[in-house]
Amino acid sequence: MRTGRDKKIIVAALIILLATQTIIFASIPRDADNTIVNIVVKNGTSLYSIADRLKGKDLIYSSNLFVLCSLFYRGKLLAGEYALKKDMSTIEIVRKMARGERNIYTLKIVEGYNMFNVADAVDRSHIMENDAFFALVKNQGYLRKIGIMSDSIEGYLAPDTYHYSKEIEAEDFIEKIVRRSFKFFAKEDIKKRMEEMGFDIHKTLTLASMIEKEARLKEEKPLISAVFHNRLNKGMPLDCDPTVIYGTGMFNSPISRSNLNTYTPYNTYTFKGLPKGPICNPDKNSITAALYPAQVDYLYFVSKNDGTHVFSKDMKEHNRFVTMYQRGKNTKK
Repeated sequence: MRTGRDKKIIVAALIILLATQTIIFASIPRDADNTIVNIVVKNGTSLYSIADRLKGKDLIYSSNLFVLCSLFYRGKLLAGEYALKKDMSTIEIVRKMARGERNIYTLKIVEGYNMFNVADAVDRSHIMENDAFFALVKNQGYLRKIGIMSDSIEGYLAPDTYHYSKEIEAEDFIEKIVRRSFKFFAKEDIKKRMEEMGFDIHKTLTLASMIEKEARLKEEKPLISAVFHNRLNKGMPLDCDPTVIYGTGMFNSPISRSNLNTYTPYNTYTFKGLPKGPICNPDKNSITAALYPAQVDYLYFVSKNDGTHVFSKDMKEHNRFVTMYQRGKNTKK
């Protein structure tokens, strides 16, 4: 007759045997195929839903076995996109998802990038295709939802390096970048300064984007801002070449006399005041310069062809510098 102690030993042995067999079985790959299969797990997806999807892709033998193995990590698997292969065992797949070894996509928005540049970067980063990006960032419903009262997202994408994981939707990722811009404008000193100048976020970004495209040096941004502010105060056209280029959409072609004389909502040679909206995504230095121009009375500037500019107070002095530095080339004012 077996004693209680013997029964406990037998039960323990059976449990150890079962656990050992389970671990062995879970350590065997489903196949020898090493082709990568990307699986996206959204936030809130249940363990059994994940397991059933993996089984449906022939990545694991058993849904129950997958769920059982996940208990070693308290059933806590992280959402995201995972690059999995059939030659991975169930244990390897569970471990990878428990550690959150996801596909991470990097998006770098460089200061001065316009939305066409950003669209290319988004496409290269495999976050979303170029056409899908444009459809999103020009969608009026989406723009209003994220707080943009314009006809596109131009200017509202704060320059920085961002990391994206596909457990969230691409449109939510883009919204987070926009929120980064709004967070800067929510600062009390920035809000107060805009109110003093009679500017809102859109006007500030518009002027800042022009400064961004004209200035290569941080130190020159307040000076270029001063030229634009002085011209606005005197009722003069801003005569900003980058706005002409943006209006034509011919970013890799030189400006022609015809371009300067052809009206677009961005051609600041053909009307007084700011263009329709931003022409690129400016950095914080350009935004600050737009709100805090240098206290100078310059009305003109021209490139010295080395990344710097020379500034003038009147047309006679300006023309002399144009002759000196440009020698008949198109000038920037």
